[in-house]
Amino acid sequence: MMRKYALPFFVGMMALSPLTSEATPAGGDTAVRKAPASPGRQVVTGPALALKDTVPVLFGVQHGNNLLQSYGIVRTDELLNVPVTSLENVLYGKLAGLFLYQVALAPGEDAASASLRGSTPLIVVDGVPRLLTSIDPEQVASVSVLRDALATAMYGHRGANGVILVTTRKGFNGKKKISFTAQTAVQQMLKTPQFLGAYDYARLYNEALANDGRLPVYSQADLDAWKNGTDPYGHPDVSWYDEVLKDQAAMQRYNLNISGGNRISRYFVDLDYLNQQGYFVTDPKNTYETNNFYKRFNFRSNVDVDLTKTTLMNLGVAGRIRNGNQPGARTADIYSNILNTPNNAYPVLNYDGMLAGNNDYQNNIYGQVTRSGYRPSYNRHLLVDLTLRQRLDAILPGLYMQGFASFNSYYNEELNRSKSFAVYQVKMNPGVDTVSSKIGTDGQQTNSSAVNNISRQAYTEFRLGYDSTFGKHRVQVTGLFFRDSYTPMKLLPVINSSVSARLAYDFAGKYLFEYTMAYAHNNMYAPANRWAYYPAAGIGWNVAKEDWFRAALPSVGTLKLRASYGLTGNSMDAGYYRYIQYFTSPTTYSFGNPPSAYNAIQQDTLANPAASPEKTAMLNLGVDVMALNDRLEFSAEVFRYRNMDILMRRGENASGVIGQTLPMQNIGETTYKGFELTAGYRDQVGALAWSLRGNVSFFQTRVEEMQEVTRRYEWNRRTGQPLSMPFGYEAIGFYQSPDDVKNSPLVEGYSPVPGDIKYKDLNNDGIINQYDERAIGSDKPLVFYGLQAALQWKGLDFSMLWQGAANRRWYLNGANAWEFLNTSMNGGPGQAQEMHLGRWTPATAASATYPRLTVNGNVNNHRSSTFWMKDASYLRLKTVELGYTLPARWVSHVKLQSVRAFASGYNLLTFTPLEWHDPEALAGGYPNQRVINFGLNIQL
Repeated sequence: MMRKYALPFFVGMMALSPLTSEATPAGGDTAVRKAPASPGRQVVTGPALALKDTVPVLFGVQHGNNLLQSYGIVRTDELLNVPVTSLENVLYGKLAGLFLYQVALAPGEDAASASLRGSTPLIVVDGVPRLLTSIDPEQVASVSVLRDALATAMYGHRGANGVILVTTRKGFNGKKKISFTAQTAVQQMLKTPQFLGAYDYARLYNEALANDGRLPVYSQADLDAWKNGTDPYGHPDVSWYDEVLKDQAAMQRYNLNISGGNRISRYFVDLDYLNQQGYFVTDPKNTYETNNFYKRFNFRSNVDVDLTKTTLMNLGVAGRIRNGNQPGARTADIYSNILNTPNNAYPVLNYDGMLAGNNDYQNNIYGQVTRSGYRPSYNRHLLVDLTLRQRLDAILPGLYMQGFASFNSYYNEELNRSKSFAVYQVKMNPGVDTVSSKIGTDGQQTNSSAVNNISRQAYTEFRLGYDSTFGKHRVQVTGLFFRDSYTPMKLLPVINSSVSARLAYDFAGKYLFEYTMAYAHNNMYAPANRWAYYPAAGIGWNVAKEDWFRAALPSVGTLKLRASYGLTGNSMDAGYYRYIQYFTSPTTYSFGNPPSAYNAIQQDTLANPAASPEKTAMLNLGVDVMALNDRLEFSAEVFRYRNMDILMRRGENASGVIGQTLPMQNIGETTYKGFELTAGYRDQVGALAWSLRGNVSFFQTRVEEMQEVTRRYEWNRRTGQPLSMPFGYEAIGFYQSPDDVKNSPLVEGYSPVPGDIKYKDLNNDGIINQYDERAIGSDKPLVFYGLQAALQWKGLDFSMLWQGAANRRWYLNGANAWEFLNTSMNGGPGQAQEMHLGRWTPATAASATYPRLTVNGNVNNHRSSTFWMKDASYLRLKTVELGYTLPARWVSHVKLQSVRAFASGYNLLTFTPLEWHDPEALAGGYPNQRVINFGLNIQL
């Protein structure tokens, strides 16, 4: 299978750096580089590209000015000004090559999905591949993206998709620091669907029935009752968003961290509490919580102890307790029902206060929210990291060895306390007895639980290294072995291991060379295919170090040209012992005449003993510039990746020939290419300090080989197109009259009428069929960008981040796009939205923006076509923060170091050509969020 979440092309315009940055000295806590300003958030005076800093890389650290790897980094204070619940959401727009997009949005599930140069990157936290959900931004020293083969090849089978490298904060030798932050926020829903009121819905539904040649179901009296609102029980008009969802939801977060130490030991301890509420209304009669919420308790302790003058021990312990809740009917199902239930379906309550409903709609949404019980969930994550590092200077100065062991455990349990409820259909007959029909039952509360995740991870590593300088020569050598064993539930463990090495050399900081390699192993492949070799090399030249260049341009401190090339691997699609043939549970076959049933076992998907890891050849070229006393920074990179041996199934429907699903085979090949630019400038004039930083990324893919079936026409071919390119018909308007239909090509399997979508006959054979399908997505590079600005004047500080994407196309379908389509558990017709008012009618033929309305879907109008491909580009004011730090002379009297109050916002403004949808919540369901946040930070 091809790379996950590959996106057509990326650009990212970058960020004005927040007013503080923290360097990460080896063996110590982050240290703020201070400008002459008041305490609190400090202006960045050093280079944002980290070219002057020691920066973390895989299995070690390197000096940024001599770094050849494709690299980007953000540090602690750039992560703290965003009122979000997950670390991923803090990174929007801040790192070139990293595109983030929301898939899930509910509390506890709203972490953005990440794509690094088109692939889902490996997450490495403190040297171990693991999830980010257990980390609070306050605990993080830096987040880096490693993008090329030189940076990732040492991870062997898991290096092809790039790495997000997270390092947590440590203690320092100095006076104890205590920092406490309290935040409270208001969440608001962004761009919710605009559903039609009952009157408009009914008349459009009658119109759709007429278009289908059917009689109307609503009389003029019905329409008048809805229009005038004279019969709220017999002719309800219910806005379910208003009835079951609150306008806003609360969120609170509290963090306490303590750090310090002495020459012998250093420590960093962090405690964090988060409470994020959902939007559901509650019933005060309930003795239990039915609203959806997410509560998280995080703990982290990092302790460094010098056991001897040459022996250092690091002990890291972290844990997370996550408690969630949702109504018994489940959050996702409730939002689906809101999306699918028209305003005229039934009232919230009948005249007697009983839940309303009918045979078509037996799940009253208000009942689902408040009377369906509840479903709590519990999640536990514990990790322990232990490192022993021994300097061996007595043998050879600069020589060391290091052992590292880590254990992670994950546990997730969901409780079911749900219950059923009855609804009542009432028919009001004036002057006659009222008829009430009960539908469903009022059931007892369920009491069950299910453990859906018990997994363990054991990671071990042994490293031998050497780092020394001889005059103008510096040599770094690292050799290591690691083994990562992950055991999901009751399955056998997935084991990745590797023998890896790195050699880095520079001469006078001018001429740079680096070589990395991995001989990697994965136990999911057949024994003969488990091992593979992945080498990478890079060279660089810092022209600014040359005497002749310094004489000509002394203001340029760095002009580094670099290039790297290497081979990396991808075992994400290895599967679970896919090389072994499996057989499914017994099934029944009939034989003989007369036939008799016999029990048998059935062969599962065919095994492939020859499957091997996917491989990627990576070429990366870059230039880094720093000038004007490091106030100006610039970095540009161009890359081209060739992905080979991609696991995929051969052809289309070929399995029908043999009656079995074909195996995954190493037959695919794709290319990824792009360009990234990062630039920034910072300065200080008197008490005013400011900075500006931006990044932009361009990214494009192409399918080179996929063993495609033979296509009759070139425009039908998937090979040669961008990865995941959608195919469909080219819409050329609507049929306007019977003559237009008569004079147009025939549509295979359908008889169009005026108002239907009209498609282009690409091969001019007079028939619209599969031979007229073409690529309907964009073949332009996807561009994503970020631009961040920051100001500080005396105690005031201000920062903002703009983030967006261009050349982004999205295929709209389903209940969030099509009229009267019901995809939920309800049985009646689905919703209609304001966009459907622009439908085609004979009177609106010239101005219609939507095809004629139909009921129960339309095979012509709802098929894949350019009509439903929408421009989902956007520009968003992602974050804004305004803070004020009290003067030091005010707070010193109460023994405080600093007190800072701040207000921040998230997703405040959005500009997009999408008229009816948020560009990150295009499937309907749980909406995107705007967050207004207020906080206070106190440091002792």
